[in-house]
This record gives sequence, structure tokens and C-alpha cells, in this order.
Amino acid sequence: MKKIFKFVLLALGLRYVLRLMDENVDIKIQIKKLRNELANLETDDLENKLKDFFKKYDPKFKDQEENQEDF
Repeated sequence: MKKIFKFVLLALGLRYVLRLMDENVDIKIQIKKLRNELANLETDDLENKLKDFFKKYDPKFKDQEENQEDF
């Protein structure tokens, strides 16, 4: 009887540990996706700020941008 009880506890403990490990992997995947998304947003925001800066302070930049859109 004791052996069966120990076996059941071991099985439940192992099952619990495996669930924790599985959840940990899912969380790591979600964190990686969020990091990539954040990096993309920061890159887009930085590109827009640079374009605005050059439009404001470099009159030739507008001409270059218009010529690039033609291609």
C-alpha cells in the first residue's frame, strides 16, 4: 500500500514539474515575440523621427525622397 501511495505521489509530482516546464517554454516564446515586436516598433519610430528631422533641417532631403518614390 505504501509503495502504491509513493508511486502515485511520484507520478503526480513528475506531472506537476513537467507542466511547469511546459508553461515556462510557452512564456519564453511569448517574451521572445514581444521583444521582436518591440524592436520593430522602435525601429519604425526611429525611422520616422529621422525622416522628420531631415525634412525639417535638410531642404535637399525632400527632393531626394521624391526622386526615390519615382523609382
